[in-house]
Amino acid sequence: MKNMRYNPKDDDSRQTIDEYGEETGHWEEVESYKNSTYAWNPLEDATKILRVTKSSLGTFAWCPQQYYLEKFKGLRSEQRYYHDRGLNVHDMVEYFWANFDKTDEALKLIADERYDEAKQLLYDTIPMPTTPYSYGEEDQIEQWLDWQFERLIQTNGKYWKPAKVEANIQATRFVMIDNTPVPIHMNGYIDTIFRHDDDSYALMELKTGKWKKNKMSNMRQEMGFYRMMLENSNHHEFLPITHWGWEFPGGNIEGGENTKIHYEKANSSTMKSVEKNLERLVKAHIDMDFAPNPWLGKSKPEVPLEEQTLKCNWCDYKADCSFWSLTDEFLDEIMEDEKNE
Repeated sequence: MKNMRYNPKDDDSRQTIDEYGEETGHWEEVESYKNSTYAWNPLEDATKILRVTKSSLGTFAWCPQQYYLEKFKGLRSEQRYYHDRGLNVHDMVEYFWANFDKTDEALKLIADERYDEAKQLLYDTIPMPTTPYSYGEEDQIEQWLDWQFERLIQTNGKYWKPAKVEANIQATRFVMIDNTPVPIHMNGYIDTIFRHDDDSYALMELKTGKWKKNKMSNMRQEMGFYRMMLENSNHHEFLPITHWGWEFPGGNIEGGENTKIHYEKANSSTMKSVEKNLERLVKAHIDMDFAPNPWLGKSKPEVPLEEQTLKCNWCDYKADCSFWSLTDEFLDEIMEDEKNE
């Protein structure tokens, strides 16, 4: 069954880079964006700089060859059901924050202990599609609304609404490679930025997949990237970032541990790790070296390849990957040798 795609905003487009410039006046960042590319090869075009997003840095850290095939060869993964689920839930959340205008009315009902009526005000803001969702979006939206209602009670409305939703951030900075500063452009959309207290802010990401505690390291890397991007942008109105967190309203699906909100103080060790990953990424472009990294954990030489746990099990690009090309050639040679014995 094909997943149903529903966007209550009736518009899937995002702000263009020129619209960003017109809104913010940050025209230097606009020019930097236009001068950047994911497929940066300094040996071929010294006028361009590298563009980096949270996703591109994460893909490189997962497997440099996958990164190369996407950014230089233009390969794209198959659209899967969980991509549409994520879009549906994110669009509804964005719609809610843009359209909920009954905060004072809800707080008055809460003060009178009319909790069900107050919560219903939040639910009434959400339009539901005439064709039912396919993959549990409705349950996730309801869980997310329940969490927002609990926050409204706890905060009494103070800093309850985000300071920014789907924040479009453009930034420029230098990465030091062999004592030489190399310019890069960083950009991305941050789900929500909340006021943490009277003089700091927090990043919050909505995740529609399963919650697993062992995913924390990678998720912190993403938040560290966002914080670094903000710190090198002209969006000083959202600084300093002192906390970050994640909402998993469907965290118990598909073997997940539970629905989960995790909130924590931002840590310096994550920022150091993000910097190291950026250095590796820029160096790979300078050397044009994107070797495959198929091993999930350490390789086991004594175990046949088909019995090992490989990152390739989650990759759509095996037919184009140099690791599998070399592996096929190696296996062909073995079979030819055995045939001639």
